[in-house]
Amino acid sequence: MQLSSLLSSGWSSVLSALPPSVDLTALARSEGAIKRNRRISDGETLLRLALWYGPCGLSLRSAAALAAGTEMASLSDVALLKRLCGAGDWLEAIIAAVLAERHSEPVAGTRDLVLIDGTAISQPGSKGTDWLLHSRYKPGHGFCGFALMDGKSAETLEHHALKPGDIAIGDRAYARGGKGLCYVLEQQADYIVRAGWRSLALRDERGEKYDLLAQLKNLKPGEMTDLHVAVVVGRQLLPVRLVVQARQDDATEAVVKRVQRKAQKNGRAGDPRSQEAARYMIIATSLDAESYPSASILALYKMRWQIELAFKRLKSLLNLDRLPAKNRNLARAWLNAHLLLALLIDDMTQQLLDSPPCA
Repeated sequence: MQLSSLLSSGWSSVLSALPPSVDLTALARSEGAIKRNRRISDGETLLRLALWYGPCGLSLRSAAALAAGTEMASLSDVALLKRLCGAGDWLEAIIAAVLAERHSEPVAGTRDLVLIDGTAISQPGSKGTDWLLHSRYKPGHGFCGFALMDGKSAETLEHHALKPGDIAIGDRAYARGGKGLCYVLEQQADYIVRAGWRSLALRDERGEKYDLLAQLKNLKPGEMTDLHVAVVVGRQLLPVRLVVQARQDDATEAVVKRVQRKAQKNGRAGDPRSQEAARYMIIATSLDAESYPSASILALYKMRWQIELAFKRLKSLLNLDRLPAKNRNLARAWLNAHLLLALLIDDMTQQLLDSPPCA
């Protein structure tokens, strides 16, 4: 279905995908998106305009002209800009309601896997990262949480709400320093995160520095090992289990070349230990070896591809990476409109998949 169709003849499908508990107009008033009844007096109209400007790719002028042509609302592009600049909190509240509605309890005897990652978004003309979308994703269910933050915000597990029993899975950015690992344990959850050879301050059982690469030098391609170490986090030593697999030679060569390119790009000679570390896949986890053997930990970590594909869909199908706005409030509304529609499309697709075929 094309977006233009979804937001015109298919508009009723969008509204029906919203949780029944969501009163768009009442929520818009409580969040300050609608303060007066001039030009836009109801939440449905404001949402439609936000989606026209956002995922549908219309300019402010085109969206305002279309609203006037369809007798939906009579307002200028400047007036629409002001309304959308004040709609960020409201759109986030709708997203939160949709996410709460799609929450599902884990099957008895199982634990929820929560894939955690972030993606960078830049505004027009920017050479850096202006926004960072921190996201949570459950395999088989889709996105279960968003946190849209400034581009300078760090990727850390502390940005994400977890419930007891969750297993948080993240890439190497989430292992830095170890504070995020402590946070997960404080939530009575567990973690599986990829670790760099120097991203954690490793210690042995006596509290002395642990030479990880020396311990791994005799590991042959394809072999795995399970190590129990400690990590310095502030003034405490956090027990951590490391699951390490030596890469096959062809995979090692590709990673080594990537490490070399990164060093050259940064104008540095590069640490030879980084090339040695490229031989290994290093995973840090709090899960016990009896219930979760090494092969299971690696298999669970590799499920991260699902959230990476979800980000690619957001960017290739909904053009989330083509932010047109430089005004931060307008950009926030534009981004939240994309995230909301992505959730609604996921729900509508799942409803179709769950429906019985026609006779």
